[in-house]
Amino acid sequence: MLASGTQEPAPPAPVWVSWGKKNWSGDADAGLKVQWLRKGSTVTLLATLHDDQPVPAADASAKAVLGADHLELWWREPDVDSKRAVQLGVARTADGKPVATWFQPPGRKDKALPSIRWTAPDRFEVELPVSWLVPKPRDGVTVHDGDMEPPSGLAAITVVFSDSDGKGQETLVSTTEKRPGAEVFSSLYLAEPGSLYPRLSKGVFSWMPLKQTTTLRELVTQ
Repeated sequence: MLASGTQEPAPPAPVWVSWGKKNWSGDADAGLKVQWLRKGSTVTLLATLHDDQPVPAADASAKAVLGADHLELWWREPDVDSKRAVQLGVARTADGKPVATWFQPPGRKDKALPSIRWTAPDRFEVELPVSWLVPKPRDGVTVHDGDMEPPSGLAAITVVFSDSDGKGQETLVSTTEKRPGAEVFSSLYLAEPGSLYPRLSKGVFSWMPLKQTTTLRELVTQ
């Protein structure tokens, strides 16, 4: 997943039906489109949902959100020595009010919920502080071998749409092929403010410096 540092979000991330495929009849039944946008010290998730039978949450309790159609965000807390994943649930009530709850709170249980808003009947946005997702740079740590510039921020986070149809969780559509879990995450690369795409390390995306005289034949044969 990529988070753009401009006013235009990055292209949508790939998604899979990671659980309950036998209950899934196509994108119209349960579909998810995930895009990300960075604004300074925050990163915004833009999620578009497709659902043929919306099920609202009765209230903002964890039980009510879990039983409704809802979005889940799973992420690994940076700089925390724990295999426990943070889990945030987001839904809306019958009157369209956005509601959110911690299924699994961060280390500080009193941490306030992030800003959420429904911007259209099928789309909502969640704003997360970058500091919640990306580890702080450590003093004295050198750039990866082969990288000409420090890579952009990297977060371990998964986005999940849970389709209910009034019978509890029936289908999960997520940014991971496997069912989300404490050790199953997507990678989110954050571009620097003003940049459309992030800088990827050589270990993630194989690249090489080019000279002005480099030809296409030379690239193909290397």
